Amino acid sequence: MNIKNNVVYFKKGIVNKELSKAERTLKKIVLQIDFKMQAPFWDNVIFDDAELELIANFGETIKFPTETTSAKIASVLASHILKNETTEEEHF
Repeated sequence: MNIKNNVVYFKKGIVNKELSKAERTLKKIVLQIDFKMQAPFWDNVIFDDAELELIANFGETIKFPTETTSAKIASVLASHILKNETTEEEHF
C-alpha cells in the first residue's frame, strides 16, 4: 500500500522559511502574553485572537519566560468566564 502525504523533506542545510516564520511569530506572541501578565494591571488585560489561539492550541506546552505567567493566564480566563456567566444570567 502506497500512502501519500504532503510532507516536504528538505535537504540538510536548507532552511524551511515558512517554519522559521511560524516559529518567530509564536515566540513573538509568547513574549507579548508574558509582557501583559507582568504589567501591574495584568488582571484587567484582554487577549487578542492570536494570543487566545496560541493559548488554546499550545497552552499546556508553552514555557513562558516568567514563572507566574501561566497561573495569571488561568486566573484572567477564569475571571472572564465567570463574568460572562453572571452577565448572561442577568439577561434571563
